[in-house]
Amino acid sequence: MSNFEKEDSFNNLLKAEVTKLAQGIIDQELKQYQYNNIDDAQRKSNIICEIILNKLKDLNNKHFKFIVNCLIIQKADCGINLSVSCYWDNTTDGSVAVRQESENAVGIVNIFACGV
Repeated sequence: MSNFEKEDSFNNLLKAEVTKLAQGIIDQELKQYQYNNIDDAQRKSNIICEIILNKLKDLNNKHFKFIVNCLIIQKADCGINLSVSCYWDNTTDGSVAVRQESENAVGIVNIFACGV
């Protein structure tokens, strides 16, 4: 895939920083968020992805491509199951998942980093 050294892996370079960055953004955007309708949730989800991706571009040392996914759902008396599967090089690539709840919504952000 690439000619990275072991110390160039996502887990060694950026995982803690990306987790902190993403958690801060989702906390800020969703802590007081009131779920109104699906269109509003879609806009909020798009905004969160865009903010995170722009911050990741600032962090990136050109070793990784990022994929950001944000799910916002209305809290209800039902469960949610979310699974992700990736085929990649575990020595270089990695992922982060963060979560935030407001009074009536739950947000989950997944970030995938693929070495280039």
